[in-house]
Amino acid sequence: MTGRSDLSRHIPLNAAVPAKTFVLEVHAVDPLAYLHKIAHPFKVESTNDVFLSRVYTEAGEFWVDRINPRFWTFHTIMPSLAAVVWLTHRVESRRDTDWMWLPSAHLRNVAPSALPHRVRTEFSGGRLVSPDDAAQDLKVQLTGSHAEHLLDQIAALPQYRSSVSFNTIEVDLADAELGNLRESVRRWGAFAARGEDFAHHAQFVRSVINRYQRLVDSVEAVALRFDPLGEGDEVGADKYRGASFAGTPIGIQFTRKISDLSVFCEELFSSRAPFRLWGRPVVSGDRAIVEAVDLHVGQRLTMELGYDWMRVYLRAGSCGNTVARLISNLQTRFDSALSLLQPELHEAVALQPVST
Repeated sequence: MTGRSDLSRHIPLNAAVPAKTFVLEVHAVDPLAYLHKIAHPFKVESTNDVFLSRVYTEAGEFWVDRINPRFWTFHTIMPSLAAVVWLTHRVESRRDTDWMWLPSAHLRNVAPSALPHRVRTEFSGGRLVSPDDAAQDLKVQLTGSHAEHLLDQIAALPQYRSSVSFNTIEVDLADAELGNLRESVRRWGAFAARGEDFAHHAQFVRSVINRYQRLVDSVEAVALRFDPLGEGDEVGADKYRGASFAGTPIGIQFTRKISDLSVFCEELFSSRAPFRLWGRPVVSGDRAIVEAVDLHVGQRLTMELGYDWMRVYLRAGSCGNTVARLISNLQTRFDSALSLLQPELHEAVALQPVST
């Protein structure tokens, strides 16, 4: 039987193909039982580490680390396509599992002290962006020293600012004890690594997860809460002495205008991936309101939209990953330069204070 210390042997970073890690956001009361459920009909094998399991599939194996109870890491050396297909089926066929949806700035600053080696933007406006816009689609890939500078220069042009969203970044890291490491990170939580020490890779993945988890926690901290106060003498709806209300709608400001609210809402709330939202929008004049359902966790949320803004009313107990997924996918399909109106949320998304 093996454990965490053996991962460097089973997931080598110096093999012919890069090692891969995929991060899934999971809601599970009994994590091990849930792992068996999502892996079915394939075998799950325990290890000497209670948080580490080995999952066998028809294409290879995953080493699943559940030490973070909400963000599980799936390590593998199987071919990327086979791993992605297997995990995608688990994500899209279940309510309690989702990807880690990194906002553009989380990729741009994935390792502030590292040297970016390759960057890729993959903006695809589809039906969300007007066909008359200066940049309905934008795909750029560059490999070279400080590769991110090209995308920064494109984003500095006003007509293209809202269409430059980091989709993939590759960085070189060096550590005096752990050696050199080259990490490629995609915005839905997929990592590919080549280096000298698996611990270096695992440390890097944890740092990205921790930054993202702070965003999810910040979103959940502002969810709307309605708490009844002490009970009175009455029964039924009037038995409480009153209630306290806390939380705030999550405001999103766009830098480009929605050309057609009906078409925009039809696409956003179609229940399809990647947004995974379903609802029936009511459009009246320059405003739309939607009682939506997040298909990730099956919870309700209310959303309002104008031509250049959106409000999300997240209820207490709902999943903050819903909002992170919404932001990340709006950045790659509608407006990469959007901003959050709450300073603490803006800083968690953009990794910088709100400009004044």
